[in-house]
Amino acid sequence: MTLTLSAIKRRCTRNASLKILSLMLAVCIWSFTSLSRETRYELVLPVELRNTPPGYRVTPPLPGEVHFTLTGPSLLIDGARRSNSRVILSLRGIKPGKTLFSHLETYLKLPEGIKVTRISPAELEIELDREQVNSD
Repeated sequence: MTLTLSAIKRRCTRNASLKILSLMLAVCIWSFTSLSRETRYELVLPVELRNTPPGYRVTPPLPGEVHFTLTGPSLLIDGARRSNSRVILSLRGIKPGKTLFSHLETYLKLPEGIKVTRISPAELEIELDREQVNSD
């Protein structure tokens, strides 16, 4: 039994509306299961300080990175992972001495539906001191 091009075309286009409806239903089911699947992801971001006042330095050295554990739908976690590359802390307006940065999750760009379940370290303490000028 040989099929001609016209016979193949007839078989493919027969019940076209039913085939399109089936495809749309399959895409909807796939989307729903992908969005509703809870995923846990460890996001590790470097810390970056900005706006250090002139003539001051930060002591002690900061931890190089902060670990965030995110939970939520896998598609949203992928977006959160792409939109966050570092934790940026601004030192603008900070007075000399010790400053505690807490609630580090507020420095992230997260879509609705993503929860931060763990942060390590939970807080960053920064001490701003005057730079010492060496006079010889």
